Order: sequence, then structure tokens, then C-alpha cells
Amino acid sequence: MIKIEYFHNPVCPYCPAAKTLVTKVLQGLKDIELVDVDTFTDEGIARGMSLNIMAVPAIAINGIVKITGWPFEERDLVACIEEARKK
Repeated sequence: MIKIEYFHNPVCPYCPAAKTLVTKVLQGLKDIELVDVDTFTDEGIARGMSLNIMAVPAIAINGIVKITGWPFEERDLVACIEEARKK
């Protein structure tokens, strides 16, 4: 099982587009657990700080930050998932 954490906040103008892309890429994949992390909550702040995330949107896969900021493309996320599957 691959755990993907999607870091976002409600005032980020890029986060909705990033969420749409993440949802599209993950659609139909059975071996993925998606966790939404809202960095406007105490829990989200703590989790983001634990990974040194300073910008959103951000993607962590299995506890390792792979993508920070926008834009990123479908192929970027797919490559990160394929890398995680090889480990």
C-alpha cells in the first residue's frame, strides 16, 4: 500500500487544481491511500512541519516529500508513484 499525503489549505489559489489532478491520477488505483492534510489545522501544521513543508500544494509519498508547489503535471505524480512501487 502506498500512502500519499496531499497538503493544501483553503486560501491557496493553486490547491483546487492540484487536487483535481491528484484525484484524476489516483482514480481506479487500488493500492493507494490518499490522505488530505489541511495545513490550516493544528494537525496539518504539525504534519507539514514534521516534513519541512513550507509551501502548498505538496505531495508526500510514504512519508517523503516528492512534489512541492504548483504547477506539476500528471506525469510527475505518476513517476513518483511508480518509484514508490519499486521500493
